[in-house]
Amino acid sequence: MENSPTRPTERRILGYLARERTPLVLGLLCAACAAGVTAVIGLGIQNVLDAMTSGKLQQLNTVCIAIVGIFVLNGVLTYGQVFYLSQVSQRITARLRQEIFEHLHSLSMSFFNTRRTGTLLSSLTNDVPILQGASMQIKDLVAAPITIVVCFALLFRTSWRLTLAAVFVVPLMGLVITRIGRRIRKIQEEVQRKQADITNIAQETVAGVRIIKSFAVENQETERFEVENQGALAAVMRGVRKTAQLRPIIEFLGATGMAMVLWIGGSEVIQNTRLQAADLPPLSRLNAGSLGMFLFLLQQIGASVRSLGQINTTRQQALAAADRIFGEVLDQRTDVVEKPNAIDLPPIDGRVVFDSVSFGYASDAPVLQDVSFEVKPGEVLALVGKSGSGKSTLVDLIPRFYDATQGRILIDGHDVRDVRLSSLRRQIGIVPQETWLFAGTLRDNIAYGRRDATDEDVRAAAYAANAYFIEAMPDKFDTIVGERGVRLSGGERQRIAIARAILINPKLLILDEATSSLDASSEALVQEALEHLMRGRTTFVIAHRLSTIVSADRILVVENGRVAETGTHSELLAKGGQYAALYDQQFRVEPA
Repeated sequence: MENSPTRPTERRILGYLARERTPLVLGLLCAACAAGVTAVIGLGIQNVLDAMTSGKLQQLNTVCIAIVGIFVLNGVLTYGQVFYLSQVSQRITARLRQEIFEHLHSLSMSFFNTRRTGTLLSSLTNDVPILQGASMQIKDLVAAPITIVVCFALLFRTSWRLTLAAVFVVPLMGLVITRIGRRIRKIQEEVQRKQADITNIAQETVAGVRIIKSFAVENQETERFEVENQGALAAVMRGVRKTAQLRPIIEFLGATGMAMVLWIGGSEVIQNTRLQAADLPPLSRLNAGSLGMFLFLLQQIGASVRSLGQINTTRQQALAAADRIFGEVLDQRTDVVEKPNAIDLPPIDGRVVFDSVSFGYASDAPVLQDVSFEVKPGEVLALVGKSGSGKSTLVDLIPRFYDATQGRILIDGHDVRDVRLSSLRRQIGIVPQETWLFAGTLRDNIAYGRRDATDEDVRAAAYAANAYFIEAMPDKFDTIVGERGVRLSGGERQRIAIARAILINPKLLILDEATSSLDASSEALVQEALEHLMRGRTTFVIAHRLSTIVSADRILVVENGRVAETGTHSELLAKGGQYAALYDQQFRVEPA
C-alpha cells in the first residue's frame, strides 16, 4: 500500500483532469471502445482459421472483409482517443505552467531570497512535461482493464482449464510491477533534483559569462557542469536500468504462460483432431481456430498488463514531479498577504511615516529596530551608512517587498498593509543600482510600467532622463537592447530606468544607489536626470557617494538597523558624529 502523502498528490492531479471532463470522457470512451474491438478481432481470427481448416471459401471472404471494417473502426477510435486525450494533456500542461508562473509572481521577496533561479525554472522545464506525458497514458487506465476483462471472459468461454493455466503468472507480474515501480519513484526524485542543479548551473554561468571570461575560468565551470551532468546521467541510467528490467521480466512471465497454454492447448487440439478423424466425439470444443483466438487474446492481455506496468512506472515519475511542483512552488505562501478588505490607495501627496518599525528575516537577527521618522510631501530624504546597516531593507518595506515585523508604515495616513498592493506600488517609482532591462526595444522598456503610453509620452520621458543617445541609434526607439540591456552601457541603462520611472509619474520615489557604478561622465548625466525626476516628489535616496546627497532636505544615518543621526548635511558635519566621520573618510586629503 502506498504511503499516505501520495494520495493527496494524486487527488490534486485528478482535480486537474476533472476540469477537462468533456474531452477526457470522449477520449476514454474511444479508448474503451477500441479495447472492446480487440475482442472482436480475436473472434475474427478464430473464424478465419476455422474457414481455412474447413475449406469454406465464402466464409473466409466474408470474415476478411469484416476484419478490414473492424480495423477501420479501430483506426477511427484510436484517432479519437489520441486527439481528445492530447487535448486534455496539453490543456493541463498549459494550465500548470500558467499557475506556476502566476504563483511565483505572487510570492514575496523572502521566497526568492532562499531559492535558486534554476530550481524554480526546473518546475516549468522538467517537472511539468513529466506530468504531461503521464496524462497521455491515462487511456491505458481504462483500455487495459477493459481489454483484460473482455479477453478473460472469452478465454473462459473457450476453455476454462487453459485460462486457469495462463492466469497463474498474473500475480507474479503484479508483484514485479509494484516493487520496481516504488524503486523507480525514488530514483526519479533524485533525477529531478539533479536536473534542477544542472539548470541552476546553466542559468548562473550564462548570466555570469562576463565574470567567467574575465577570470578565465571557463574550464573550471565546464568541469563543474560536467560533474553535475555526469551525476544526473548516473541517476537517469539507474532509472533506465530499473525501467528496462521491467519489460523483459513481464515478457518472460508472459511467454512462460503462453508456452504453457500452447503446450496444453496444442496437445488438446491434436487429441481432438485424432478423435474426430476416428469418428469419435472430441474431448472439448477446442480446435485450431479457437486455440489461435486464445493465443491472440492472451497476447492482448499480456500487452495490457505491460501497459499497466508502464503506467505504474510513469505514475511514480509523475508523483515525484508533482510533489516538487506542489511542495516547492504552488504550496508556498507569501509573507506579504493582502487583506480581504484592502482598499485602493487614493492618489497620494507623498507623506511617509515610519512608526516604531522593526524587521528581521526569518531566523536571523533583526535588521531594523524601532525605526521612527516622518518624510513630508516633496521632501528628499537621504539614507547613508555602512554596508549591511539596513538602508535597502528600510526602503524595501515601503512598497511591501517585505512586511515590518513590528510597527507600521503610513503613506498619507494609510497603513501600507491596509491597501491593495497594486494601488500602492503603481504610485512608487524605483530606480535600482543594478538596472534590469528586458530583451525588447527601448520603447518597450521605457513604457514597461505604462503600456498605454503614446510614442510622444515615451519620447518626452526619455529626453527628460537625458537619454538623447537614443537618437543616434539606427532604429532609435525600436532598437533591441538585448538580454538585460547588454547592448547598452551602464549609464545608458540607468537613464532608461529613470525614463521608465518618469513615465509613470510617481509621487514617491526610491533611488537605491542609482549612480554608484557609473563613471564621472555618465554620473553627471544620470545625476542631472535624477534631479529632474526628483522635483516635486517625495524621494528616498540611498547613496554611498556622499557628494550626491549634500543637497538633500534631510539625511538619516543608519547604523546597525537604527537611526543614529538625522539632519541636513551642514548640521551633521557640525555635530562631528558618524556622518562627519563617513564624509571625512571619503573626502580626506592626504598630507603631502
